[in-house]
Amino acid sequence: MKINIGDIIKREASKQGISNSLLATKLNAKNPQNIDYDLKQEILSLDKLRLYSEVLNHNFLQYYYNEEPYKTFRERENEAFLSEIKKLKEQLEDANKTISLQESHIKTQQELIETQRALIVKLKG
Repeated sequence: MKINIGDIIKREASKQGISNSLLATKLNAKNPQNIDYDLKQEILSLDKLRLYSEVLNHNFLQYYYNEEPYKTFRERENEAFLSEIKKLKEQLEDANKTISLQESHIKTQQELIETQRALIVKLKG
């Protein structure tokens, strides 16, 4: 799939109601024509994509996620994240079980203390 990032940025800016001159101002461009030039490009540098992403609060790198090698890299990252999430969920489940057991133990100890107090009061009385 051929990606024309200039068109994508232009559509996003238009969707947000941001003109090229306002975009130029937000990007601190010396000349609004620089923005016009960028938006006619099929390819932009990562630095420019980062700037446009920041100004428009939109991830323009996402359009490359289905292109190789980025697709494979992203799939590996996602697998690693999912594995870590699974591991953390298991740890959380274990921690919750431990907390539940400790709460039960504390309740039993409190009942024992109350019984002992009652017995002491009865023996004194």
